[in-house]
Amino acid sequence: MAFAFVNPLTALWEDQGLSCLLMPKTVNALDLRQAAFDQLQKQQGSTAAAPERSDAAAQRQRAGHSPEQSLHRPAGKKKAKVGDSPVAAAGGWNPLPTHLWPGPWQQRLAQTRPGVILWTYYALGADICNEKTPGRQERSAFLRQLLRDLGHPAGTHTFWPVCLPSACIAPGDANTLESAESASNADIFWSGVRCLKARGVVVMGTEAATAVGLHDESRLPQQLVYHGHLVWLLWDIDVLLHFDQRYASMLAFLRHAFMPVLR
Repeated sequence: MAFAFVNPLTALWEDQGLSCLLMPKTVNALDLRQAAFDQLQKQQGSTAAAPERSDAAAQRQRAGHSPEQSLHRPAGKKKAKVGDSPVAAAGGWNPLPTHLWPGPWQQRLAQTRPGVILWTYYALGADICNEKTPGRQERSAFLRQLLRDLGHPAGTHTFWPVCLPSACIAPGDANTLESAESASNADIFWSGVRCLKARGVVVMGTEAATAVGLHDESRLPQQLVYHGHLVWLLWDIDVLLHFDQRYASMLAFLRHAFMPVLR
């Protein structure tokens, strides 16, 4: 064991008769004294800087700028653009107003009913708009079975695509979007989540996760919070169709994960 002198910050204890402390050998007393001295200097420096701040405040007040005026001065807002992330002055995310959406997305929103839990996967837009999409029947049957197994009341779940293919674009709006598969927009997707009053979002597959601005995570299933919503990342629906052993674990995960948003 070693003895360390009481540092200046603990001088109060010296009046009580305490002059040194018994410390373990692994503790360097000199290091403790140096750390205490550095902390004391830092406190003295901040105390010395206080009058300078006061002088600066006084100058602003003499110039007609009171602290109250600074606190209540409204912050400027940035204009939102289609395709850009609308960022509030405080650094948060704001939904993109629907009147700024391209026409096909507005039409899709009008045809989608609200739901507490919203589901999406990369091929959902194609499945909705084109009955001849390869694999559509298998994915549709899988989702119907999954929702039956979850056993929630009608109206609990809804589906909202991460991208819209060319089949969803009306002839008059053919030039609205750049191309069939690039018609994804993360801001529109999350704004749609708000419009549909969803409290939780199920994202199936890494392609869909990337399209809505989420990082590719190798650990699945996973729960996170994004833009104020609970989000559950699952395997791609086409993967689940070929690996039955994952279905039971996924079902158990979802039943437990949905409890907070269904209460």
